[in-house]
Amino acid sequence: MYRTAASRLRALKKARAGNRSITRFASSSAVATKSSSSGGFFSWLTGLGSSSLPPLQVPLQGVTIPPPLPDYNPAASIGLYVDCGSIYETPVSFGATHLVERMAFKSTTNRSHFGIVREVEEIGGNVAASASREQMGYTYDALKVYAPEMVELLIDCVRNPVFMDWEVNEQLQKVKAEIAEASNNPQGLLLEAIHSAGYYGALANPLLAPESAINRLDCRILEEFVAENYTARWMVLAASGVEHEELLKIAEPLLSDLPSIRRPEQPKSVYVGGDYRCQADSGKTHFALAFGGWHKEKEAMVLTVLQSSDFVSKAIDIAVKELIAVATPGEVDQVQLDRAKQSTKSTILMNLDSTMIVSEDIGRQVLTYGESIS
Repeated sequence: MYRTAASRLRALKKARAGNRSITRFASSSAVATKSSSSGGFFSWLTGLGSSSLPPLQVPLQGVTIPPPLPDYNPAASIGLYVDCGSIYETPVSFGATHLVERMAFKSTTNRSHFGIVREVEEIGGNVAASASREQMGYTYDALKVYAPEMVELLIDCVRNPVFMDWEVNEQLQKVKAEIAEASNNPQGLLLEAIHSAGYYGALANPLLAPESAINRLDCRILEEFVAENYTARWMVLAASGVEHEELLKIAEPLLSDLPSIRRPEQPKSVYVGGDYRCQADSGKTHFALAFGGWHKEKEAMVLTVLQSSDFVSKAIDIAVKELIAVATPGEVDQVQLDRAKQSTKSTILMNLDSTMIVSEDIGRQVLTYGESIS
């Protein structure tokens, strides 16, 4: 069974082989000037001087960053992030993102699912996968002394999945069960409804596809979806608790031959606005009000301050009042603003204690901006 699946995947890889490109690497231990001025892997792989590459870490303008404190945390978190999600699905592949997430850390061309579980258990590690409309993430947390084993297993699971028929069918049943239970999760339903009502195009694609679409999925569709989207140009390897040079040394032989094929341009999404209402037997009412997000760092800071629950304590009436107040100059006094800023700073500092959050933040920033904003 494994030989047959491996042969099928090798044939698929040969068909998509083409130009090679660079996979981006980032680490919380990396220093911007060091990674941009030294030679090595980047120069060898691209044929360009390292100085022509942007630094992986860029401080905010006007912000002085103190020297980093010694890292005594014994744990490390490594993540591989892919610019791929339900926005890249077609009517034929609706639901593929959800199913690919469920197939994470299953059988590969080099390991069985049972072997992967045993390897992770032996070092006391923890693996996880997440999927959204625009990005997918695979993470591995364990003691930093096992960094080489962590990187190798993580990359193998992402690069070389073998979608066994029986494993896919098993996960399909679980996906269908999740979709059936979604009606009991108002938060998930509202998130799906907001996108379907607010957008026309790719962002309206369901992350939780209907069962009619799920029934069309099979091994071939998953293989084609991964082959088209899991390429060097759209992947970032990030780590927290691992020295940058060590990460490069480990990952170089595992990712240097990753193909970079051109995929269609990102599907267009048009914001059209709208509303969605669903009758339910529950005596409770759940509602969501959505606005445009942010893409610039300055806007992110503002929204991070404004998202504090201190501004909203009593459902719709208070929400409307506060939204009007925030949009009206002079309605938010300095005391409230200072309190929100301090709360935001505390939240950021608490998150920095988690290697998993730091690793994910680095990976998603590099995937989105091409650099890590500190």
